[in-house]
Amino acid sequence: MNTVNKIKFLFLLILLVGFLKNSMAQQEPQYTQFMYNKLPINAGYTGARGCLSVRALYRAQWVQKIEGAPQTASFSIHSPFKKENNALGFFFVNDRLGVTQQNFFNVTYAYRVPLGKKIRLSIGINAGLLWYKSNLSALERRDISDPVYNENVNRILPDVGAGIYVYHPMWYIGVSVPNFIKGSLYNKNQASLIASNPSAHRSQHFFAMAGGVIPVTKGFKIRPQTIAKYVFAKGQKVPFEMDFNLSFLIVDRVNIGASYRTTFGKSKNVDPLKNPESVCANLEVWPTKQLMIGYSYDYTLSKLGNYNKGSHEVILGYDFAFKNKKFDTPRFF
Repeated sequence: MNTVNKIKFLFLLILLVGFLKNSMAQQEPQYTQFMYNKLPINAGYTGARGCLSVRALYRAQWVQKIEGAPQTASFSIHSPFKKENNALGFFFVNDRLGVTQQNFFNVTYAYRVPLGKKIRLSIGINAGLLWYKSNLSALERRDISDPVYNENVNRILPDVGAGIYVYHPMWYIGVSVPNFIKGSLYNKNQASLIASNPSAHRSQHFFAMAGGVIPVTKGFKIRPQTIAKYVFAKGQKVPFEMDFNLSFLIVDRVNIGASYRTTFGKSKNVDPLKNPESVCANLEVWPTKQLMIGYSYDYTLSKLGNYNKGSHEVILGYDFAFKNKKFDTPRFF
């Protein structure tokens, strides 16, 4: 990279970090196995596996007892170009909660630059649309004469975000904002709903993630990983949330781990690391070098645990090796 291009690149990096620092957010879908489903969270991950990579995930949250509990399905595909500085991807996410569902359709692009031996910096953007639907007329309500709830919401909104992802075969760090665009999720004539429910405004999530691999013996590795999430929701105090995951990789084919999810911040009744949300167990296996199958179970620690029997998540992944190109394995991240 010549001097002019380096200056342009550094300017772009500073500009993007400035956007990330000042961003604010609406609740995005949650994943326990985030480490295998990074593309919907961070566009900078595009092409990071060095091959055509596909992931499909389904999450059923708070099962058995809560009607209309969250359900999330996602599909992603991405690959570097022949000139490996560029990479392209796509993801679709369907997120349901009660009478409301969100459908995200996004194309991702990343420009990747070597920073040193085996280290790459990837700057990614995602752009697409959000199809938001809320079947308000299906709600049971005390005042059936209220016309606001007789009109369902069906909106298509732009979705634009960005992310930075720095990675090495043995570790990674990343920051991202999946969507920068704010706005109401209700129709303009539903002013009373908008005023009474500020959470129905789109804002921006901020995500930060990191992970690594610690070899212990030839067939045993320790893998600590974490993800932090923050929402600057309009008119609300939202606590900071973190997932801490520790897993053990056996002969590069079986991964067994556990996570602790907690929130902390300045809002009432929230003390540092004393407001646990859930503990999670995860298991991933690689029947072949390219096929991955994963499952996780979340046990709720908050008061919501009195009303549900946990959450289930399954993920399926496949990496396609390019012809005439060595397929490096294992790919830890």
